[in-house]
Amino acid sequence: MPPKSPLARFTVGAMRFGLDYAAARPGGAAIRAAGFDFVVRYLSDGGVTLPGKLLTPAEADDLRAHEVSIVANWETTATRMLDGYGAGVVDARAGLAQVLRCGGSQDRPIYFSADFDVTPQDQQRINAYLDGAATVLGRSNVGIRGGFWSVSRALDAGSASWAWQTDAWSGDRVEPRRRLHQTSRQQIVGGVVCAVNEAESSDFGQWDFVAQEDVDVTPEQEAVLRDIQLQLRGPGLAGWPQLGSDADGHSRTLVDGLAAALARIGELTDEVGDLRTEISELEATTAELAEQVQRLSARHWPWPLSLIEGPAALVGEQLARLEALLPDLPGLPGPSGGTQHTSGSGALDSRSSRG
Repeated sequence: MPPKSPLARFTVGAMRFGLDYAAARPGGAAIRAAGFDFVVRYLSDGGVTLPGKLLTPAEADDLRAHEVSIVANWETTATRMLDGYGAGVVDARAGLAQVLRCGGSQDRPIYFSADFDVTPQDQQRINAYLDGAATVLGRSNVGIRGGFWSVSRALDAGSASWAWQTDAWSGDRVEPRRRLHQTSRQQIVGGVVCAVNEAESSDFGQWDFVAQEDVDVTPEQEAVLRDIQLQLRGPGLAGWPQLGSDADGHSRTLVDGLAAALARIGELTDEVGDLRTEISELEATTAELAEQVQRLSARHWPWPLSLIEGPAALVGEQLARLEALLPDLPGLPGPSGGTQHTSGSGALDSRSSRG
């Protein structure tokens, strides 16, 4: 497959995100709910340690029912490809048989995994393995999965036509001819730890690929569209953990996060109104308490005299009132020592003297 030129044709639909997994099978519903729409599945058994590795017909049916595209991969042991040409023939036959059992077709590629850091000396045997697989599948349907150097050398040698590059053993190098990119990110989907993958071509080996009319998009424009999509929906379209989770435990997208923030602002506005009411009530209560404190802080008699302070004050008030009435009482000595008379008595005395 030749390198992509600056005028290569891309489709917006190529911006797709998928998973590969082996420990268990998350199921099509969980995969779609998490925002992914394709999987790369193994055609070989993982034994008791990896019970979910092998793609089964039942799983394939479930994935198709949920519109999850399937890509095929063969991997038994990490260094299996070092066994060369004959191993490639055997594995390609077994892989193709499993593809057909699961409803795939023989005109779609199978990726073969070199799951280790491949040296130039190793590459010769890896290419021989791929050459053996090509006798079964046809050269156009042979793919390789590995780090930058293993996939790049295989493409250069013409031993593989499809490349699935993993971040492992790649450093910062990117093979421009790759169809799939296995990132270093992982995500738990349906309780299963999965590796996150990105499709970098509209046709990346999926069984349900249907050629569509392309839209002229430059690589730079494609990169911008990818960036916009990632910013809106988060890595792997799985949301941004920094924005919190929704009611189902999924990370929020940028739009979801904004909606949650606006809802929270509304709640805080209501809470501020309630707090203002409480503050007003507290201010009134504080004024009452201050008045009581002022009243209670006045001078008081010491104990035990304080026990009669109330009655004594009452008696004092009554005595003061009585004292104010004394000058008006008849027959009581006045201030000069003489007897006080009422005005009526004075008048009587005056009449007696005139008689």
